[in-house]
Amino acid sequence: MRHGLIQWRENELSLADVKARQARLQQAIAAAGLDGVLIYTNHVRSAGVTWVSGFTPYWSDGLVLVLREGLPIFLTALSKRVGEWVKSVAPTFEVAHSPFPGKLAGERLARVGAKRLGVVELDRMPGGVVDEILSILPVELSDVTDLFTAVRGQADRAELDLVRHTDTIAREAFKAGDVASKSAGDFTGPVERAVRLAGAEECYVAVAPDLSRDRRFIRTGRAELGRTFAVRLSVAYNGVWVRRVDTFSSVSEIGARLSSVSAALDRASPAHPVDGSISAFYLPDGARLLDWHIEAPYGTRPLKVVADAETPLAAPVPYAILTTAFSLDGETIVASRPVGLGDISLREAAE
Repeated sequence: MRHGLIQWRENELSLADVKARQARLQQAIAAAGLDGVLIYTNHVRSAGVTWVSGFTPYWSDGLVLVLREGLPIFLTALSKRVGEWVKSVAPTFEVAHSPFPGKLAGERLARVGAKRLGVVELDRMPGGVVDEILSILPVELSDVTDLFTAVRGQADRAELDLVRHTDTIAREAFKAGDVASKSAGDFTGPVERAVRLAGAEECYVAVAPDLSRDRRFIRTGRAELGRTFAVRLSVAYNGVWVRRVDTFSSVSEIGARLSSVSAALDRASPAHPVDGSISAFYLPDGARLLDWHIEAPYGTRPLKVVADAETPLAAPVPYAILTTAFSLDGETIVASRPVGLGDISLREAAE
């Protein structure tokens, strides 16, 4: 269950913004000769539905059916009382109720005489839902993850602004942590509290407690902190997910150097391209790159690793999170920042 406030914020993501996304998807549906596209959602795979509707279903699974024309349809087994609340915070789709959402999808497809239905991540669609659809209408199913990825990969100004805002929440929250803390929980408790109070819908915290020994992140508050340690915040705000990692030290001289590096990353990272080009990385003078990877929204997942040192980026993404590990002056530093947030007008002109 997410803990943050769910409400419609027209000033952050407008009805017009979401309708423009829906129109792009509907154009792609028609161009592919499909009658509609079906997107599944659950607690951890809500990103596709969130993008197409501006609403984050956060309690159970459901479906969104996007036909060639008209509003998308959110199909849920939840009560009509909950459905009325959904309508109040998500004016971008129709809400339909049934104990068997798949059957309801089949009925809606039958109304328009559908013959071909695309499914995002068909191989991960629950088999029971597929059976329900086919029990009503023997429609031809095909995987349209690539189609959806191509449409989803087009950034819009509202989304990039939300990415910047979410990253700011994480950056400011880190200021609440005390680098003199003895345990991970002592540092991260106040940090997570600051994220929640800033209105985030969700926050997951992980720590690499002693970078001199291990760069792997763990989710525990009991680990003893070493001389240098890294903290990873995964933050959701208004449907956008950002991951931010910073490295800290209780030694004042090292801490001052780390703060300087972090500030330089904040200045340089937004304009980085999302192609994973090592030449685009910001590294301090004298630093040696150890590792890197890129995460981005993909399909129904809010963030997925889409490129690393061995795997080039294979599809367009709206923005990405670049994680780097490098050594500097004998210290290991890990950092994550959003990239690909350059001037949207320039990106639009290039397209």
